[in-house]
Amino acid sequence: MRDNTTFIESEIAVLTSASLLQKVVDSEKLMEDVDDGARALEWLNGALEVSRVGLADVIELTVTGHDPDEAASLANAIAQAYVADRIESRYEGAKKASTWLSERAEVLREELSRSEDAVQKFRMEHKLLATKSGSLTEQQLSELNIALINARAELTTKRSKFEQAEKLLRTGGDAQTIPDVLQSDVVSALRAQQSVVTRKEADLLLRYGELHPEVMTAQVERRDIEQQISAEIRRLIGNLRNEAEAAEAREAALARALASVSNQSEIEDQVGVQLRDLERIAAANKELFQTFLSRAKIAEEKSTLLNSGVRVITHAVVPLEPSFPNRPLFAALGVVFGVALGAAGAFLRELFSSGFMARRQVEETLDLPVLASMPRMTEWSDTKTSTAQPVAYLGHKPLSRYSEAVRRLRLGIDGISEVDCQQRVTLVTSAMPGEGKTTLVLSLACSAAADSERVLIIDADLRLSAATKFFCMTEKVGLVDLLTLPISPAEAIHLDERSGIHVLPAGAKTLNPPALLTSARMRSLIDELRETYDTVIIDAPPVGPAADASILGRYAEKVLFVVKWRETSREVVAEAIRHLGGRSKIAGIALTMVDEPKLPRYGRYVSIEGNMSDGYYLN
Repeated sequence: MRDNTTFIESEIAVLTSASLLQKVVDSEKLMEDVDDGARALEWLNGALEVSRVGLADVIELTVTGHDPDEAASLANAIAQAYVADRIESRYEGAKKASTWLSERAEVLREELSRSEDAVQKFRMEHKLLATKSGSLTEQQLSELNIALINARAELTTKRSKFEQAEKLLRTGGDAQTIPDVLQSDVVSALRAQQSVVTRKEADLLLRYGELHPEVMTAQVERRDIEQQISAEIRRLIGNLRNEAEAAEAREAALARALASVSNQSEIEDQVGVQLRDLERIAAANKELFQTFLSRAKIAEEKSTLLNSGVRVITHAVVPLEPSFPNRPLFAALGVVFGVALGAAGAFLRELFSSGFMARRQVEETLDLPVLASMPRMTEWSDTKTSTAQPVAYLGHKPLSRYSEAVRRLRLGIDGISEVDCQQRVTLVTSAMPGEGKTTLVLSLACSAAADSERVLIIDADLRLSAATKFFCMTEKVGLVDLLTLPISPAEAIHLDERSGIHVLPAGAKTLNPPALLTSARMRSLIDELRETYDTVIIDAPPVGPAADASILGRYAEKVLFVVKWRETSREVVAEAIRHLGGRSKIAGIALTMVDEPKLPRYGRYVSIEGNMSDGYYLN
């Protein structure tokens, strides 16, 4: 690969060379303006500035002079002279290469013709016929080898079958067990007749006795059938002997033919050494000739369709204002002050914000991982139709940004858990109401159900019961009834046909939820459900208004804490986590209702979600 830096430096040297600049002096008639031609060349060299634009393969020409029209004209003239010089030098090089390659190709053509004639002449002298796969003798030898191998395999099979049958007869075994006898249609038919006659004989013996004429006739018929079976068996064994002898004769004939062809092959091999040498020489000459011929054609085409390899990107134009002095100083100061004010405003906004803005901010403050940031779904607040709800939305748009965030959250929870992921109980709670806790419970359950898991939602928020209202199960038997009445879990758990999620609704109203949730019945119920379902999600009340979540946390393997982005106070979140009994069971934090366009894109709290494009998500 060409070193671009070296190439650009070489071209800059060409642009500033005396020979190129002299052409511009002559074409632009600079000697008429300057008394001495050497001084004109020196002035142009001093007025010209050539530099590389960054790391690109682009060269910038600058001509400085008192007359703007003359400066623009000289810059364009230098560029055109450089392009014309490149075309001329390339043309001369391509022409020389094409001429040499053509002459060399003619010499190689003659050498190839001589080597191919030598191969053909050698074949005719030694009567060597060639096929697509080699010489004719080699092809015959290969075919005979294959035929001999097949014949020997056939001989082994037929001889083994005959010897097995002969040994069986010699040792007094049952000949009817021979495979060919078993497969014989004639023997099978005779055996059927023998069976009929035998049954008939036995019946007559019981009825008339041994001396009755009909009994004797049946016995004669049976013996006749047995003789026919024996004769057929002998005939089959004779066939086996004949097949073995025929296979042996065929194998011997193929062996003789192979020996004859092998002798001929040995003779041809001695001559073939010389033939292969001639063929290799001819093949090498052919490949070399084709290579040179191809390159000659390419060089010839290049000489007719030659370009400079460079082009003028932008022509010099007459400047509207002087290049010196530089931009006004106050413009630079404005940029500096603008950046400073923007940074100060961003710092003050972060300083006085009471909620959490980004993942790193949460993790630094709470010392807990952020498992996912759930984007704000504006269409859910704009309409009350079923298509805007989490369950239907995840079903209709499985590859949306929100669906991917739910999957990321599930993976984060499963990754932290140290128990069997097929038997887990997850508690979902928040610090305050209205943080999207129940919506997140429904989304997690729907995603797990879509992965063919048996999912159960327990609505343990016995005060508001948002999950129960969502599934329209307000009037159905639920958790309170299961803990206070002698009913089974199967009577209180209901299946939502639309999503495939099992739901244990809140049930009847109660005046003392903490007492029910701390009962032994509640603990045994959770243990029973843990063994029945792959995933059990408990929708608990917020930690701030009630103590229910702290009680329910004892039954779960892990706790998912929901925090509303930018709204929930950091102090309130920290206090709620302390009420839960510490961080031992908390799998992580889920930020909800995140307005991703407003996430930090710069600074210490930069967020990856704020820099992602919607074009990556299909729906």
